[in-house]
Amino acid sequence: MASQRLDYDDAYATRFTARIVREGEHAGRPALELESTYFYPESGGQEADRGRIGDRAVIDVQTDEAGTVWHALAPAGAGAGESEGAPIPGEAPAQIDWPRRFDHMQVHTGQHILSAAFERELGAATKSSRLGDERCTIEVDLRAADWRVIERVERAANAVVWDDREVLRHWVDDEGVRRFALRKPPAVSGRIRIVEIPDWDVSACGGTHVRRTGEVGLIKILRWERVRDNVRFEFVCGGRSLADYGWRTEALLEAARRRTLHDRDLIEHLERAAAERDELAKRVRDLGARVAAAEAAERVAG
Repeated sequence: MASQRLDYDDAYATRFTARIVREGEHAGRPALELESTYFYPESGGQEADRGRIGDRAVIDVQTDEAGTVWHALAPAGAGAGESEGAPIPGEAPAQIDWPRRFDHMQVHTGQHILSAAFERELGAATKSSRLGDERCTIEVDLRAADWRVIERVERAANAVVWDDREVLRHWVDDEGVRRFALRKPPAVSGRIRIVEIPDWDVSACGGTHVRRTGEVGLIKILRWERVRDNVRFEFVCGGRSLADYGWRTEALLEAARRRTLHDRDLIEHLERAAAERDELAKRVRDLGARVAAAEAAERVAG
């Protein structure tokens, strides 16, 4: 029997009473099945929640083929402060790692907004996405990209963020889904969850999302690469954007300061230094060739 997923309708709940149905194993690790759960299991390119049940750390959450949500536990006694025993069947307090959950809510909602921006601005559909703990990527049906293309897409996406639109959820069946202009066909049938950003994006999705687009904060594309016939973009949202902006700004300004330059002049300085290095290396090679030729002539004369 499939586990009851409470996270579908409330991604902001972080504490609840876990009613433990079964203790078992999943992928070789001790795990618990709960009567119902707010923990998000890994799926759809989004990583699983972390947290605690009783005195034990939840280190992963996965579903099996029957739809059972398994809460994988840290081994007994693993790490400082861990209890020696697993929670016994019954009830136990449960807590979700909120900073991790909210980070995932920001990046997943941001991915919806960004994918719709590529489609609206460039007619480029998203082929796949991966929302990792460190790297988030989308693979887009696009032949090439440059910074001007990135600027155009980012402006469109962040305009929706700053508009602070409500993020809506709808539950429909196979017939009801036809009422929505989905960005792509749903991967499931039966009871289908629709996530809608009004006048921007409508997608069938089971992930966790923020209530309003303003909570995404900022969407920033960092880099891209060609993959097969598509382009894969790496991006950050929200708190990740702030952290990324922080270290990049520090690195840029510190590098410029050490060379007594304005930060906008740093690239020109580096290019000039690289050209001087290449010229010096060429002169060294030429001088080495002359010395070798002189030494060879001297041996022949001797």
